[in-house]
Amino acid sequence: MLSVFFGFMLMVSGDLHGVESRFEDAERALAGVPSGAVAPWAVTEELRTLPATIAVYRASLAQARGDAAGTSEHARHALALAGPGDHLARGAAAGFLGLAAWAKGELSSALDSFTQAVASLHASGNLVDALGSTVVLADMWLVAGRPGRARRLYQDALRLAESEGASVARAAAELQVGLGGLDLEVGDLDAATRHVTSAGEFFERAPMTESRYRWFVARAMTARAEGNLDQAISLLGQAERLYLPGFFPEVQPIGAMRARIWIVQGKTSEAAGWAEARGVSVTDEASYLSEFDHLTLVRLLIAQHREHPVGSAPRQADRLLARLLESAETGGRAGSVVEIRMLQALCQAVQGHREQARGMLGLAFSEASEPGGYAGLFLAEGTPMMELLRDAADPGVAEDHPQRLLTLASRPKEHVPVQGYRLASSAEEKLSGRELQVLRLLDSELSGPEIAQALFISPNTLRTHTKHIFAKLAVTTRRAAVRQGRDRGLT
Repeated sequence: MLSVFFGFMLMVSGDLHGVESRFEDAERALAGVPSGAVAPWAVTEELRTLPATIAVYRASLAQARGDAAGTSEHARHALALAGPGDHLARGAAAGFLGLAAWAKGELSSALDSFTQAVASLHASGNLVDALGSTVVLADMWLVAGRPGRARRLYQDALRLAESEGASVARAAAELQVGLGGLDLEVGDLDAATRHVTSAGEFFERAPMTESRYRWFVARAMTARAEGNLDQAISLLGQAERLYLPGFFPEVQPIGAMRARIWIVQGKTSEAAGWAEARGVSVTDEASYLSEFDHLTLVRLLIAQHREHPVGSAPRQADRLLARLLESAETGGRAGSVVEIRMLQALCQAVQGHREQARGMLGLAFSEASEPGGYAGLFLAEGTPMMELLRDAADPGVAEDHPQRLLTLASRPKEHVPVQGYRLASSAEEKLSGRELQVLRLLDSELSGPEIAQALFISPNTLRTHTKHIFAKLAVTTRRAAVRQGRDRGLT
């Protein structure tokens, strides 16, 4: 059992090569037990399920290596070894089956398996993993074109997490991050910022690398929606430093996210460098794991043609999009279909084909079961999309999606700053003299009552000053306030 445990710890640390020998040690010990005999160590429920546990860990190792076929094979073996009441092993095995199907873009199978996984984890009493797995299940529903279903899953799980309190704080924070992403998709920057900020207090001190990486990605996407593109690039860099190959398919690589921002910034040479280093090409075979990269490449080709309107780049992009569309439709990935149709519209527009562009844009809206759930997708394209929307809008039509997006884009971006990065200073952000004194004492070893005593104020007055400091610095913890104070030269 210790060999399996150490194997798991090596996986978490990113040492995939060191894992295999640990599993082999455990399996040799199992093989040494005579047929029909009871292993002397199988005296607890955990040790009784050791063979299934090893199979689950082998599935997780295959998943981390990007081996979808191996993941499925080991996960099915784990299900065969696990008994009907071995909910933890069955939940983990079903989860890896779902992840393998997801990696292959087979959404129907992925949703079935992962829904079973979440139910088994609940039955096992492992609430933290059950709630955390809900994040993945919601992501799958989003890819399947059902953002409303994803939101309901998040909201129900978050209510349960909040009722359980500190014991499931990590899962609650991950759910907040997921809800923030959905808020960005519907164009609600205020709500997105609040959710990401709510998760911030936990992730500031979280040892979970996987969770922290996702949080930095969420912060980057919020910064992008605010128009702080350089800040978004910086935050993606932090996420990239934290990222390790883990249990989830890398369906949205950080490098491609960064390239998309470069394209919006007009830095097409940097984005082209990403494409060359990544090895993505218009002639590649269409697959779900490379879909995000390929849709980024399409954006690059469109941007390059806008800069230099010669050559065959748009036609190449059209052919790639056609293959991606066929793959997405076959796999039941309705969310991908919406994005592909949108890019087909932009591709037609850049070639000056206005009628075709409007037609493709109409298809993007009509094929979305919940068009309002993709506002962020369209608005993130910036000026080219605004031009296309203005060309396609009909103010006299009540359900005119282009006009609704234009209205949403014109709203002022009033929002609560996300914890951990600073926006433009204003007079309202300045700390009073007393608040500066409190902040400087917060940057010390003194406790709250000791700070109050040093300043000859009551603990209630100290709490009031601290609350004002947190609000002005856009933080929620003492440590974060101290860090902001240092960054701004206030302490």
